Amino acid sequence: MDSDIHTWYDAAIEIARRAGAVALEGYNKEKHVELKGSSADLVTETDKQVEDMIRAYLKEKFPSHSFIGEETVKDAKLSDEPTWMVDPIDGTSNFVHRFPFSAVSIGLAVKKQPVVGVVYNFILDQLYSAKKGHGATLNGKPIHVSGCTDIPQSLIISCLGYSRGKQEMRKKMDTAYNLTVAPASAHGFRCIGSAALGMCMVACGSADAYFEYGIHCWDIAAADVIVREAGGVTMYPTGEPLDVMKRGVLCAGSNQLAQQVCPHIEHLQYPYDQTD
Repeated sequence: MDSDIHTWYDAAIEIARRAGAVALEGYNKEKHVELKGSSADLVTETDKQVEDMIRAYLKEKFPSHSFIGEETVKDAKLSDEPTWMVDPIDGTSNFVHRFPFSAVSIGLAVKKQPVVGVVYNFILDQLYSAKKGHGATLNGKPIHVSGCTDIPQSLIISCLGYSRGKQEMRKKMDTAYNLTVAPASAHGFRCIGSAALGMCMVACGSADAYFEYGIHCWDIAAADVIVREAGGVTMYPTGEPLDVMKRGVLCAGSNQLAQQVCPHIEHLQYPYDQTD
């Protein structure tokens, strides 16, 4: 697989940059915004345009590969075959409001395990990338997690997500409280509105842990590879092994920190995404 992984990786970077250029044009102009579900679950014409562009490119390059995209084929099933998982604009609400944390996220899984990941913040021109066994980079330069091992020395990121039920929101707020008051007393707790970029902040050492419930595979598949290749750990928020279809993620700069964070999270349950 090693020779293939280089080809897949190079293709992911090429189309991420092309797609990012299109997304940046959309970022700087007036947008047509639609609601997919709640008032926080938005989609624009640029999301759809970018996903169509990425899907067409990957289909031409790798006709035997499967594709799961947020906007067009989100009900596709994950198998053991090479499967691309794409969020054309992770952080659409940020994109709509011109808050500069949105990214093209392109991940590739083989045998249901992510092996290639590219996350491109096209607004700040920051391209995070990784391929299994070859480390992680930001704009071509190696990156590494912080290695932080204790909550009181950590900066933690999460996201409220777009599901805004009262019980869910209470648990999310309670988790923030648990992590920021004594005895946990994290240095800080941040929400930036993009799972992919939040995880990449952990990968490059700018933050020490990220967790979220309610996400989908296209939100985290690419960043999962990037965090692991930067020396970090990824798992389900309860501490179980990560399954990208299970709709929850916790990543950290060390396993010690991840295990400390787990008990402070008020856990949520979401329907399992289809895999067979």
